Amino acid sequence: MPEIKPFCALRYDAGKVRIADVVAPPYDVISPDHQTQLYDRSRYNVVRLILGREEDRYTEARTSLLAWKEEQILTRDETEAIYFLTQSFVGPDGISHTRRGFIAVCRVEEFQTGAVLPHEKTLSKPKEDRLKLAQAARTNLSQIFSIYSDPENKMGELLDRGITGAPLIEVEYEGVLNRLWRSADEPLIRDVMAAMKGRTVLIADGHHRYETALAYRDLMRIKTGSGSDDAPFSYTMMFFSSMDDRGLVVFPTHRLVHSLDGFDAGALMTGLGEHFDITPYGSRDSLLESLISRREFAYGVIERGGYHLAVLKDRRSLKSVIGSQIPPEVRELDVTLLHSYVLEDLLKISHESQERKEHLEYVKNVEEADEAVQSGRAQLAFLMNATKLEQIRRVAKAGHTMPQKSTFFYPKLLSGLLLYPLE
Repeated sequence: MPEIKPFCALRYDAGKVRIADVVAPPYDVISPDHQTQLYDRSRYNVVRLILGREEDRYTEARTSLLAWKEEQILTRDETEAIYFLTQSFVGPDGISHTRRGFIAVCRVEEFQTGAVLPHEKTLSKPKEDRLKLAQAARTNLSQIFSIYSDPENKMGELLDRGITGAPLIEVEYEGVLNRLWRSADEPLIRDVMAAMKGRTVLIADGHHRYETALAYRDLMRIKTGSGSDDAPFSYTMMFFSSMDDRGLVVFPTHRLVHSLDGFDAGALMTGLGEHFDITPYGSRDSLLESLISRREFAYGVIERGGYHLAVLKDRRSLKSVIGSQIPPEVRELDVTLLHSYVLEDLLKISHESQERKEHLEYVKNVEEADEAVQSGRAQLAFLMNATKLEQIRRVAKAGHTMPQKSTFFYPKLLSGLLLYPLE
């Protein structure tokens, strides 16, 4: 079970900066152009900490952090608290949602303990980058996004108690209204901690940062000679949201294929026809409508010649098509069939090449996927249905991980709302 506790957050002084000018998305979704915009927005924007553009951006992040604390742009709360967060938004599905949860610090533990579980694979390069930043800044600069099961809605009642009165922070960012409340109420904190006991926490977004937190903890234990589980570096800052909350939604990430030598769309469609029923459509919208109505193993295929729906003919062929070496919980995922059979076997994009994204690009927007193909920037697009929450839970509980970009939890958490000092 995860061990959580309140903390004294380091946060921007709203009397000295405009919060909308200093927050940013997570570092891994910030493009170079967006990075420039954030730099121009404010000299105190958190992008200068999480994704600096200086030659030695790690040292610069530390220098900026210390300067902002000295100027009291960033100030530390004097008493420990739990922070409650809501995000209201219109999703890619056109429906209004409000996601609710709370922010606390969670003891970092190896995945083998079962207290915190991953669901996606990680890559070494991002972890090396985040570890260098952690060693320089000695601060959690953004929250890891985690989810847990709460079918009885016990935590929902506690969220109602925490989300009362005027919010501490209210900021709209890229169409998402973020509201943050702070509670140092000891009975409420005790109830939240007690309600989380016995639950398993699943990382929804922030796998690299969690593994970095583990590595940083181990380094600090060696450096300080302390194995104390109470040290700040033994914890990491997390946002917790219930899988059973109606505002928690998962959207698909679509795949673009590009730069393949000798690409032949006709040959691909013929190859797909061996195991898939192929239906042509006259428009992207009609294709998308049909795709969404399918429960499993269906893909929208966009190529310059038109729009097609590919649906697996017989799910009993999965083991022979994908291979028996893939665990059954992972074999049941749409993304697994696409990556292991369609991309690797039919298009000859090796597993290693997929990880390096040599011929793959991931996009969230159907219109962007279509435009990329029609403009010639991509040779092919595969439109996906979203991975189901129950599938994510099943894979994680079995101790397995999914292919990268299997899930798209929308919206992202903002960086800069709260920081957690590790010293």
